[in-house]
Amino acid sequence: MKRKSGLTPFGLSFLDVMCCGFGAVVLLVMILNGQILERRDARGADLREALDRATALEGFARDDFAASRRAVDATQLAEAELQQKIAALQAEIARETAQGAQAAARARALEKAAAELADRNRALAERAAERAAERAAERDAAAAEAGRRTVGFTGDGQRQYLTGLKLGGARTLILLDASASMLDETVVNIVRRKLMPPEARRQAPKWTRAVRSFHWLVANLKPGQQFQAYAFDTAATPLVAGTDGDWLDAGDAARLSAAIDGARAIAPLNGTSLVNAFAVAARLSPRPDSILLITDGLPTQGMAGTATGIVSADERLALFEAALKTLPPGIPVNTLLLPIEGDPAAAEAFWRLAINSRGSFIPPSRDWP
Repeated sequence: MKRKSGLTPFGLSFLDVMCCGFGAVVLLVMILNGQILERRDARGADLREALDRATALEGFARDDFAASRRAVDATQLAEAELQQKIAALQAEIARETAQGAQAAARARALEKAAAELADRNRALAERAAERAAERAAERDAAAAEAGRRTVGFTGDGQRQYLTGLKLGGARTLILLDASASMLDETVVNIVRRKLMPPEARRQAPKWTRAVRSFHWLVANLKPGQQFQAYAFDTAATPLVAGTDGDWLDAGDAARLSAAIDGARAIAPLNGTSLVNAFAVAARLSPRPDSILLITDGLPTQGMAGTATGIVSADERLALFEAALKTLPPGIPVNTLLLPIEGDPAAAEAFWRLAINSRGSFIPPSRDWP
């Protein structure tokens, strides 16, 4: 018997339907998948384009930021430099202000000093006028006195007076420094003149001035007074020979002329012993009422007169102090100090002597007497 087939029309149709449905689903899936892929590709392109734009914008932003940063840095640097300039200007303004204040203070001080100077100038002018009147009176008195002098003196111009000299008493001792330093004002010229012959030493300008000073003092002694005159170097010798220890009459023209001639005959050569000069005052009896000392500096010798070589400033002061110990107390010492280099302590020492002895200290002007 013929066997029946298992496929029926219904079964075949169902399979067809199923296959068709499955194919439709597959086709739908494929269609949908293609659309999804297209949309994904389009979305990816959009995203890549957006990413590119963002990347470009980021680059632009970084460039702008870098430029802005550089601008900020430059601004900060410029601001720092400006602050430094401002600080420098402020310091300069402060300095200028301080200097202006100092200048104003100096100007005020100068104005005050100028006013004080003008006042002093007026006072000096008034004093000068007074002194001129006093000097005129002194010249008139000197001229009147000259007619009564035992020995005359002719001075240059009007320099025939000497103010500040303290003379008094009945007996005056005149001590004339005749040491080598009286030859000149400088050490070099003193050494040079010491080598000259006696007549050249007598004509030395400084010694000539010392002799004229002595002449002026002798000429101004008043009749009725007594005097004695000694020249001293390493020893003290009376200028009128044979009168050692004696007082002479100031009214005796021969004695006065002999003293002046004795001074002119000296040619200075040796050192200076002030102690021997002051010892004369102790030997005279009665003691002098005043001493007139013509010298140019501190001594270089003691009583023995044996010093050699250079004598230091301290040693000269020590010799001066030793000489003061031999000077009798209570006698005013009037010193006429002539100039010499290298002895700055002399002026102060003789000034102190004048103060302590109640005498005077006079460095006469170069055109005196």
